[in-house]
Amino acid sequence: MKKCFFEKLSLFIMAMFLSVIITESCPINTQVAFAATPNLIIHCKKPADWSKVNIYYYSNNTTVPSWPGTGMTSEGSDWYTYTITGLSDANVIFNDGSGIQVPGAGKPGFAVTTESWYKDGQMYTQNPEQVMIKSIAINSSSSATIGESIVLTSIVTYSDGSEKQEDLNWSISDSTLADLSTNSGKSVSVTALKKGSVTVTASKGMLTTQKTINISEISKNSIKVYFQSPWSTAKIYYWSTVPSVPPISWPGVDMASEGNGWYSYIFNGATSTNLIFNNGSGSKTSDLSRSSGIWYYSNNVWSDKDPRIDTTVPIITASPDSGKIGGTSLEVILTVNDNVDTNPKIYYTIDGTDPIVGDNLYTGSIKITKDTTIKAIAIDNSNNKSKIYTFSYLLGQDVIPPTVTANVPAGRYATAKDVILTVSDNKDSTPKLYFTTNGTAPYINDNYLYKGQAIHVDKFTHIYTITVDEAGNTTENHFIYNIGNTPDNVDFRKETIYFVITPRFYDGDPSNNVHGWDDAQAKNPDTDPAWRGDFLGLTEKLDYIKALGFSAIWVTPPVKNASGYDYHGYHAINFNEIDPRYKTRYDASAEEAYQKFIIAAHSKGLKVIQDIVLNHTSNFGEENLFPLFNRVAPTSLNDTAASSLKNILSPLLPSNYDTLTPALQYSTRINAMKEDSNDPNHIYHHEKSLSWESYSVQTGQIAGDCVDLNTENPTVSKYLVDSYKKYIDMGVDSFRIDTVKHVSRLTFNNEFIPQLKAAGGEGFYMFGEACTRVREVWNHDTPAISVPFYTWKESKNYPWGDRVTNEASTLQNYNDNSSTVGQPTSTNAILNGNTYHIPDYSKKSGLDVIDFPMHWNFANARDAFRVAIDGDSAYNDATWNVTYVDSHDYAPDGAPENQRFSLGQDVWAENLSLIFTFRGIPTILYGSEIEFQKGKPIDVGPNAPLSETGRAYFGDKIQGNVQTTDYGVYSNATGTMADTLNYPLAQHIIRLNRIRRAVPALQMGEYSVQNVTGDGMSFKRRYTDVSSGVDSFALITISGNATFTNIPNGKYVDAVTGQIINVTNGTLKAACSGKGNLRVFVLDEPNNSAPGKIGTDTKYLY
Repeated sequence: MKKCFFEKLSLFIMAMFLSVIITESCPINTQVAFAATPNLIIHCKKPADWSKVNIYYYSNNTTVPSWPGTGMTSEGSDWYTYTITGLSDANVIFNDGSGIQVPGAGKPGFAVTTESWYKDGQMYTQNPEQVMIKSIAINSSSSATIGESIVLTSIVTYSDGSEKQEDLNWSISDSTLADLSTNSGKSVSVTALKKGSVTVTASKGMLTTQKTINISEISKNSIKVYFQSPWSTAKIYYWSTVPSVPPISWPGVDMASEGNGWYSYIFNGATSTNLIFNNGSGSKTSDLSRSSGIWYYSNNVWSDKDPRIDTTVPIITASPDSGKIGGTSLEVILTVNDNVDTNPKIYYTIDGTDPIVGDNLYTGSIKITKDTTIKAIAIDNSNNKSKIYTFSYLLGQDVIPPTVTANVPAGRYATAKDVILTVSDNKDSTPKLYFTTNGTAPYINDNYLYKGQAIHVDKFTHIYTITVDEAGNTTENHFIYNIGNTPDNVDFRKETIYFVITPRFYDGDPSNNVHGWDDAQAKNPDTDPAWRGDFLGLTEKLDYIKALGFSAIWVTPPVKNASGYDYHGYHAINFNEIDPRYKTRYDASAEEAYQKFIIAAHSKGLKVIQDIVLNHTSNFGEENLFPLFNRVAPTSLNDTAASSLKNILSPLLPSNYDTLTPALQYSTRINAMKEDSNDPNHIYHHEKSLSWESYSVQTGQIAGDCVDLNTENPTVSKYLVDSYKKYIDMGVDSFRIDTVKHVSRLTFNNEFIPQLKAAGGEGFYMFGEACTRVREVWNHDTPAISVPFYTWKESKNYPWGDRVTNEASTLQNYNDNSSTVGQPTSTNAILNGNTYHIPDYSKKSGLDVIDFPMHWNFANARDAFRVAIDGDSAYNDATWNVTYVDSHDYAPDGAPENQRFSLGQDVWAENLSLIFTFRGIPTILYGSEIEFQKGKPIDVGPNAPLSETGRAYFGDKIQGNVQTTDYGVYSNATGTMADTLNYPLAQHIIRLNRIRRAVPALQMGEYSVQNVTGDGMSFKRRYTDVSSGVDSFALITISGNATFTNIPNGKYVDAVTGQIINVTNGTLKAACSGKGNLRVFVLDEPNNSAPGKIGTDTKYLY
């Protein structure tokens, strides 16, 4: 190969000569600038059959390396690089060091004068594998009418043929004709101002493109419609246009494409029209209509604002918020949320001056060491600017409020107590304490000042305190005392129950509304976040519930929750704390909000049933029992997992937890909770499988958000009992217990029932949900997971003590009860002829149940009646069963089960007539009184807006007020509440409640179907209490006639019609026609008078 050599001496002499010339020609003190040393960067794509790449180069201006040159450095993907220093031009040859070279032997090297790339026999001055922008374009309409805004979207085409939207720079030729919304971004909106023509220019680097938009006037009598099509095309069919136009045939005419799935059509000169959007292939919208103007139709909603144009400003929050700070330094984190832009920018100042967009970009936490005022403004990529937010911080302040203790802890006591309060503070030696003893907030004046005196408590007393220190820090506390022996004679069968999902019932304070983390997926709008209703709202509507005739309110679990969709309360992260999302602006805490509700309910004569969970926690652990996270109160409407869950740096979670995908985060949490190595104390069951009809149904995890607690572990059961005792002390009257079937009855009998009864008294009513979803009493003939099983004590003793012993005993207990043979039976609910007998409760567990078999059969009331009559002997006493038609989980089998009850109104009426007169405690889910959300899916998780499900917000239906004087007795109803109360089913329920409340036999009576014939659902009931002198006997028939024989002679009065029948031969014939109609003939006796006709006739009771 020919090689070139150079004369170094001549080059040296020439360089010296030039140096002398330059030096001599420069004035004294003149600074001479020499060019930087030139470099050439060379890249080579290694041929597939080469094992290495060398570079050999030569130039007229330097010496050359010896052949085969220098090895190049790998830069990945078979690319190699080498920098030739000191040269601005060269010829290069690549070789593999084994005789193969490019260019080939005898050919000159590639001439290069700038950074260059070699690939497949060619040299390039840019990376041939780099995808480059080839062109840019604008996608938009070419016309607009005055007042209309149109969206222009960028289209960037790359050298590989791909297209995407990217930020462009925008300008407009005449801002007097049209207004440009922003100068940069992926899209821009142009609002037409005057008639004419404007040109919009978009540029990126050296590339530019233009779009001419013709602006015309639109007649006041014209209609222009825009449609966001869910299909790949769009047609419009119209009719009855005014003024009339020639008719068109279905499916109509094509609409003009506006890009990005939008289409438009204009009706020139029209003032109104009917129309349908469709795709020409069978898919279509409902019948629509519009009048003059410009309209946009998207997601089944009309708007006169273009939804493509983002006009929503970003929102800034600070953590911590403004206020006094105890420390002398602080890190403030600013967070910005926007409806579209995932990365809006914040600009801020810390000297109290107003921030300027573009100056001092926020990039991380702001560290302050003195009193500071931070001002911040945000801007999104649509150029929407937020207001200026101000966050002021005072450092080194006393921020610790006083604490108050009582010498007698709040709770229940048999005898009177003298309570002395003590207040202390970290700095103030004499903080002030103000109090009341009636549960109302004290005023901050001397009339309410506490002076150290003993407060004598000899009845139910609610001491409400407010303490204030000299720095102005305040604390509110509540000390609630129940004095007297626990009530042993409370009979909850006297009650009827109204069931609410609190956040979906009524909104008393919109300021505490907050989205669930999955609300975006569900598409719940800001106007209807999952967490909307509160205890203040429920309190405001107590008279509505009482007007319906109900005497008890069942609320979903109010404890602190943590999951993406936890508004219902069944995903607890702290059983010992009320969820902070219930706190309103009028409350010092969520606990206070709940306490106020309980007190208000009691003042109305209404009992409170709290839904509790013993079986599981959320998959984020439990703050006290198995701490993984702390769930903090939300700071804005848009609560997120990142802002509300604080990782407590548990060693059970990886250090990079926050950067993992949601799926991996979930698996790491489950691994922490269900592996022996991570949960050596066995707080949770570690069963990995689940079979619905085997023992694993009590040890496995029933759902992703429900991690199964090891309730056989004494640590777990004690914590649960201690947590729930707190709510008994607050005044809760009853517990509904969730997922009972998933906890062993043995655990209930040894732990939960006796301990909770000890806290609330033997009369404390508890009923459990054993969700069996079968039409028979026995769940697949397996007693241990069947509804009646939980009403009984154990028939034998099992070892009980530590976790391992308890686990072995519960398994044995399950196996011992695998057959219906030998299960106990009872006649406690059945009359002895016509005679009431004292029930035998010696084998009663103390836990009652929701009557799931009846519930599952309520597609037909007669089926529900049959399963009860045939199966009631399996319960210890079925008169204590809670009965309902549908719930927040299910409708009856075949109704169908996944929808709010969708059968006829008369079916509803007949079912209600049965549950209000037959044995059991009748219950309805909120809204059933008006067939609310009839036929809508009850629960689909975050896969549809709540407004489209059975758990929709009910508040719009109960706006207004009502005055009540008794249960079901009201006047002066106003607003939509008046319409709701007048609904036929509501009136039916009101009258049924009043009838049941007037007849003790319908509340607590045993029943019999002996000596009863006819075509109705007919039975007799009696309740006798010698101590109180009550003896109530009633004959009932529903939806048909009945003949009762061998009954006591005497005067019978129907509570529905007032009809009187004097029985002299032991037989009464009751005539009753109409589905859901009812007769209740009550025996009138000297000391137990029949009430006569109760209420006025309604659609179904007459």
